[in-house]
Amino acid sequence: MKLLTKLFLLVLVSSIGIFGYNRLPVIYKHEMEDWYARLGEPAFVEAPDSFTTRLQEDVIREYTKRGHKLTCYGNLQKEDRVSVENDYLCFAHINTAYDGIPARMVTFFFSKSELSDVRIEFPSSSYDKLQSYLSRKLANSQRLDLLPFFDFGTDNMGGKLMVWRVPEGILVTSDSRVKGDITVLLWTNQMPFQNESKVFAPGI
Repeated sequence: MKLLTKLFLLVLVSSIGIFGYNRLPVIYKHEMEDWYARLGEPAFVEAPDSFTTRLQEDVIREYTKRGHKLTCYGNLQKEDRVSVENDYLCFAHINTAYDGIPARMVTFFFSKSELSDVRIEFPSSSYDKLQSYLSRKLANSQRLDLLPFFDFGTDNMGGKLMVWRVPEGILVTSDSRVKGDITVLLWTNQMPFQNESKVFAPGI
């Protein structure tokens, strides 16, 4: 009898939870999905200004050793790419990045068996913490978007982009938070005037 009672209570609580979840606004559903996807995943620790062009096999080996569960594939469609040169990618869910900032996913893009781009996704609630971290970490890096002869366009919501020059390429993110949407930080190994086919901020 006690077992049946416990089972009944478990089913009841689960039903209430599912019913409540389905009635939540989309923004809160995304936050809960982000939290669930991050459970048990490792943190991403590589500093954003330290990315370098490396062999594809070395990147995969390194991050697998760090405990990241990489999913990799080729034959990329247009929407899978950061640039037309990308021919392979690997992605993994992550728990946090940098100073313990809640994060969602990291994606490594490769071109001709070399790392060319890294895309890190954060829940929108991490925007302020990410901005605070970048302002400290990149305090001595040149802001290219502030120069008059560069036009990087806007993100997918019409907001301006922040662009820093780093030792091997540039870093790009949005200069404003879109509530309920993801926040993206993108590293690419090429400067804008080197490759006009580069899409600097996919999904930002």
